[in-house]
Amino acid sequence: MSRKKDSEWSPEKIKSALKANDRQLCRAIIAIYDLQTQDEKRWSDTRESNGVGFNSADAEILSSFALFYTKTGFLTSAQIKLARKKMSKYAGQLSELVYKKRAVSA
Repeated sequence: MSRKKDSEWSPEKIKSALKANDRQLCRAIIAIYDLQTQDEKRWSDTRESNGVGFNSADAEILSSFALFYTKTGFLTSAQIKLARKKMSKYAGQLSELVYKKRAVSA
């Protein structure tokens, strides 16, 4: 499968989806949270410079959103508003995740 065929989930398209769709936003938070190491999840902090997961400025708050969403099945309107501002910077990682998942399942 070529990268070109995955243009439907380019970083730009992902940014648009995150702005328009609360469910996609929540799924994206969980997807990036899942990339955190176990240590990072335990401390809600970035401890390794491995190019994946949340950056140090976002790790605590977005990890808390991931845990809240996992427990409740929703985010509050204030959480959604803040998450929208923060999550667009992770569009590249999300695009790579989609590409890798499709390559594995192809």
